[in-house]
Amino acid sequence: MPEKASFIACYGWHHTNKSWMHVTDSPDKPQSLWTPLKRPAFRNLMAAMAVSNTGYWMQTVAAAYLMRIWTNADPFMVSLVQTSLFIPPALLLLPAGTWVDMLDRRKFMMFSQCWMMLASCAVTILVLADVQNGVALLALLAFFAIGFALNTPSQSAIWADLVGIKEVPQAVAIYSLTNNGARILGPSLAGALIPAFGAVGIMAFNALSYIGVIAALYSWKAPTRPRTTPQPFLSLLFGAFRYAKTSALFRAVLIRGGLFFTVSSILLALLPVKVPEADDFGTVFSFMGLGAISGVFCFPRLALGRSREVIVSWAVGINALAFISMALVSSIFALGVLTFVVGFTWFFVMSSMQIGAQMILPDEIRGRGLALLNLVLMSGYAFGSPLWGTVARLTSPNEALLIAGSLSLIALLLTFRMKLPQDKAG
Repeated sequence: MPEKASFIACYGWHHTNKSWMHVTDSPDKPQSLWTPLKRPAFRNLMAAMAVSNTGYWMQTVAAAYLMRIWTNADPFMVSLVQTSLFIPPALLLLPAGTWVDMLDRRKFMMFSQCWMMLASCAVTILVLADVQNGVALLALLAFFAIGFALNTPSQSAIWADLVGIKEVPQAVAIYSLTNNGARILGPSLAGALIPAFGAVGIMAFNALSYIGVIAALYSWKAPTRPRTTPQPFLSLLFGAFRYAKTSALFRAVLIRGGLFFTVSSILLALLPVKVPEADDFGTVFSFMGLGAISGVFCFPRLALGRSREVIVSWAVGINALAFISMALVSSIFALGVLTFVVGFTWFFVMSSMQIGAQMILPDEIRGRGLALLNLVLMSGYAFGSPLWGTVARLTSPNEALLIAGSLSLIALLLTFRMKLPQDKAG
């Protein structure tokens, strides 16, 4: 697979002083993108998650639609829909990652899926009762987001358990493919189905979609993880920071990933300003998902034989040039093409950071380490969006895009020598 495909294959357990992983004595060779789908447990879970992710994006669109209707299109209340979905993950990702490392990951993920299903049922009941209370909707969406926060680190941590460390890159790519496909399909389906079935039908579909994921997890016989010495919760909670302090490779992932997504947040912040018409905005924004999906298929070939520093540096540089180009064009076609490029490079950076972290994180800290990574990336979007909105207000959207692209190139020059994790040799 990527680079020289020097991953550790999956037969038996290999114990080291830091982690356990699947190993084999057979020579390493490039792996097909679809290799993990040969495993029934992974295949079943991906199919279920494809449906569930589609339901999630449908629910997000339906919630914004309901808030607009219930509050007479109050822009502040509509904007709070995304806020209610973001704040709980920001607060809970690290504690959730700690619990993932302390508890059975499969059962913890089942618990989080049940939480999201119950929260979606509550939203469905609220809509069915025609309460039309925006504050109540925000509260239930925040309650749903707690389950999302609990699910994120457990979901990230189980890939190695499901397919072995050798096939983690393919597993990450396949999940990205299904999630970005859902990101495109979900909003389109919601827009088409709301007039026919109403928002309540969308909410009910999302609630039911979690049953498949729960069933797939229940039927999977997860490998037994080595027992570890119990430690105080707070000591475990800060374990990810201690590891980042001692690991230059993990720090590089956090710093370079955080900088990239802080700059990339400008797309979501300013694209609605660049493309004010709703139909055009939906079309242009969908190209980001298409670009990410294209990245899934191109990643193995383009990454083969190249170091992760080269992959990420090229992606960051092209992304920066795309932002600079966006400042110079106004046609919908040109913006769609450039948004496609941004989605393409976004996938290369995201997958490189996720895979790099998976390669070096000891299993006993995997949940917390991945939670810290996701928190850094999410914070880049959270704090970057208002930052670029402020810059655009003080200057203009086009000037803000020029500034973002230029700063990204400067950050690339400053961090280029920060080595990223490479794939382990067997």
